[in-house]
Amino acid sequence: MRLGSTTTVPRGITPAASVAVTDRLVFIKKVYSLLALSMVTAAIGAYLGSGPLLLLVAPNMMLFFILQFGLIFFASFAARKPGLNMVALFSFTTVSGLTLGPLLFQVGPTIAAEAFALTAITFAGLSLYVVFSKKDFSFMSGFLMAGLIVIIVGGLLNMFFIGSTMMHFVMSGASVLLFSGFILYDTSNILRYYGTDEHVSATLALYLDVLNLFIALLSILGIMRND
Repeated sequence: MRLGSTTTVPRGITPAASVAVTDRLVFIKKVYSLLALSMVTAAIGAYLGSGPLLLLVAPNMMLFFILQFGLIFFASFAARKPGLNMVALFSFTTVSGLTLGPLLFQVGPTIAAEAFALTAITFAGLSLYVVFSKKDFSFMSGFLMAGLIVIIVGGLLNMFFIGSTMMHFVMSGASVLLFSGFILYDTSNILRYYGTDEHVSATLALYLDVLNLFIALLSILGIMRND
């Protein structure tokens, strides 16, 4: 994952955009195959977290969030270590699904299905736009980082001090826009600046975009349904 200047890549890494078309297609196929498998492991985790393991996960959400952050760093560390990188990636996606379980239980299957459909349509549409437009979205780096900071700070303020449903709705709407931007940015970077051996890092970047977009849409649909 890279957030910042993407006009150059570290020495010794061959960007996917510079290799032969067949090698580039192999790289892209690996990334999206791993992303699909990540969704499957996350779905398994979500099923367990919203059902059989709900009473374990729900009271210990903070511990699971901390575990998620630890696994993100582990996945980044193991990105180029064959075998270990897969274990790290799928461990994170499974735990992220577990952590999502209590929220899915709260909103119900209908809202979850609607949010998933909207997420899939948005992700597919934005990804195809990047591919066919051939635009470089690396210029969005600064805007996205600033937006991420605002979302995190605003979310924490609302959680601990304000407690406003309207603010939560607004922050969720802003998150939809933010992570839609991240999909454009990361897809563009993967096609241009990621090395051909960085398929796990690329998968993790896209998975985080999709996960956060899905959570934001869940929040919006849940608030609208409650109202």
